[in-house]
Amino acid sequence: MKKLTIGGNHLTLYLLLGCALLAGILAIESHNLVQTHGEISLETTPASNRIERTNYTAPAIAAFSEITERPLFSEDRKPLAPSVKAAMAAPVFPLRLQLEGVAITPEAKIAVVRDLSNNKMLQLTAGMTHQGWELTSITNTVATFTRGEQSQELVLKKLK
Repeated sequence: MKKLTIGGNHLTLYLLLGCALLAGILAIESHNLVQTHGEISLETTPASNRIERTNYTAPAIAAFSEITERPLFSEDRKPLAPSVKAAMAAPVFPLRLQLEGVAITPEAKIAVVRDLSNNKMLQLTAGMTHQGWELTSITNTVATFTRGEQSQELVLKKLK
């Protein structure tokens, strides 16, 4: 059998001493943790040292109004002018309809339109709304839609 020698390399000796030291520190800390964990209880701690736990309740969004009113990507971070704020408040979506046909009878006027976003045919009469646009008038070749101050006319295209 071969004899085990530690003296061949001094680095091995230092590593063994370091491991023994760390194992000793670990044993002492775990002993202290077990010992103190058993001693602390709510009855023995004074009321002044107790920490009351409460659930977090988020503040209302109105508390952040100062932050939301200021533009994020502006150097001066000053609030926007009212005209700019009004323009940003209502996004403008163009009318995505195409007039396919018009049916006019003594009882009713019907505009047959195609919704370009989903390619569906719709039959609308005057006064009906679609995507926030109200159909206000129908003539032989034109259907007029309005939304607030905006107005858009759809013209019937002739087949060749």
